[in-house]
Amino acid sequence: MTVRRLVVLLSLLVAAASGAEARQATPAAAPAAAAPPATLQRIADLVGGDDLAGAKAAVDAALASYPSDAALRNLAGVVSARQDAYVAAESHFKTAIRLAPHAAAAYENLGRLYQERSGVDDAARAKAITTYRQLLRVDPTNLEGLYQAAFLLALEGQFAESRELIGRLPDDVRERPQALVVLAADLAGLSDGAAAAKVVSRLAAHRDLSAEDVTSVLPALDRASDDRAAQALFEALDGRGLATPQLLHRLGRIHAGHGRFAEANAVLDRAAGGAPSVPILLDLARVNDKLGESQRALGYVAHARALDPDNATTHFLFGVICVKLNLGAEAYDALTKAVALEPDNALANYALGAVAIHRHDPSEAITHFETYVRLVPDDPRGKFALGAARFYSNMFDEARQDLVQATQAPETAAGAHYLLARIARQTNNLDRARRELDEALRANPDYADAWAELGLVRLRMRRYAEAEQSLERALAIDAENHAATLHLAALYARTKDPRQEELKRRLKVLQEKRADAAQDFLRIIEVVP
Repeated sequence: MTVRRLVVLLSLLVAAASGAEARQATPAAAPAAAAPPATLQRIADLVGGDDLAGAKAAVDAALASYPSDAALRNLAGVVSARQDAYVAAESHFKTAIRLAPHAAAAYENLGRLYQERSGVDDAARAKAITTYRQLLRVDPTNLEGLYQAAFLLALEGQFAESRELIGRLPDDVRERPQALVVLAADLAGLSDGAAAAKVVSRLAAHRDLSAEDVTSVLPALDRASDDRAAQALFEALDGRGLATPQLLHRLGRIHAGHGRFAEANAVLDRAAGGAPSVPILLDLARVNDKLGESQRALGYVAHARALDPDNATTHFLFGVICVKLNLGAEAYDALTKAVALEPDNALANYALGAVAIHRHDPSEAITHFETYVRLVPDDPRGKFALGAARFYSNMFDEARQDLVQATQAPETAAGAHYLLARIARQTNNLDRARRELDEALRANPDYADAWAELGLVRLRMRRYAEAEQSLERALAIDAENHAATLHLAALYARTKDPRQEELKRRLKVLQEKRADAAQDFLRIIEVVP
């Protein structure tokens, strides 16, 4: 039942009685002209018959004669709410409260009005909470005030106060599923996992438990750091065949969040059903990517792109997975589309830069890495990537400035020193190159490319034995390292080593297998934007 329907039904029930209630609540020292009960009943009948125009005319006429009648003001608020006249409804309910501050009906209706507005008004939920708190000050045992305040406070993450209010409900009300799910969310939010598990067990066995009960508290469950209660609730509904695709989607995401990718895939596949949504398809893609099923992941993203071609995330994921499959042209096209749709998407710009740096004009990557640095200025990997793009574009002076900054961060120090060494070598400063490589290997002793570069520098310095040691170290770390194999072949040719023919054959095989992929630049990108 919707909040609006509750407003109508409950307000009509109180309309006839609230006249007496409101008048009893009005101070005797300030008597006011009261609308006849027959007038109130006639208006209530018009609302009940959905004759809103007639009800509005009757209310306006009655208010002209009885402007200070609290019950009439309350009923006027109901009529305005039914006509989507939010401001007028709010004003009438507030006036009714002012005229009869100890009468519950107007508080209840105002609280419901705010709840109905919470989807379009960010402040409405807080206003509803304030209204229910005011109601509980004048009527501490009001059931609607207790439950609705507890429910809304849980959604706001105010779990302790919510739990206290649930505890004030009568036993029979507290054992209803609607109250138990709020209590379970409260306990999960308060990190009382054992107590939450007991409540979930009671809920799982409750014959009246519905998917709607659980769905209503999803925002509260999302705020809890412990997701075991949410998982148990979703599984309880699933075991009874009551889980909706939305709840199965949530369950799949919980499994994925804990690294249970096979379980996540199975649940998400059922959530997709015959008409999968884009969010479910994207999560299926992420999970299959984690399972190493890149081709299948690409299929899910392709389906999502077809359903929502203007969704930047779908194009971004498609591009990243294409990179993993060495589909360079497809990756470039998809990431270009993602950036066109969201020019300030940091990860999309980074990924596009990573792909562009391996194309015919690496300088194209510079703009995208500059955007990433602007959007994420504290991430040293942005400066490193920008320096790399400028290096590959032969902009050595500019690259050096970026890379020197990147040497200050542990996660980019090795790569930055390595590229600085290459700049030094290409400008024939071999001693500087060797020092930079020493720093790179100090930061990462297993950096195969740095060992390969050191071998080349030592080869240029005619220190052949040391060069061979460095190159063999690189190949011990990465047996298919192309640079190390290439430089070792050059060393063998220069020293006329008999092993050079065998090495040439190995080098030919490596060159046939080699593809210009961007994985090294995509290390900071997880397929979970």
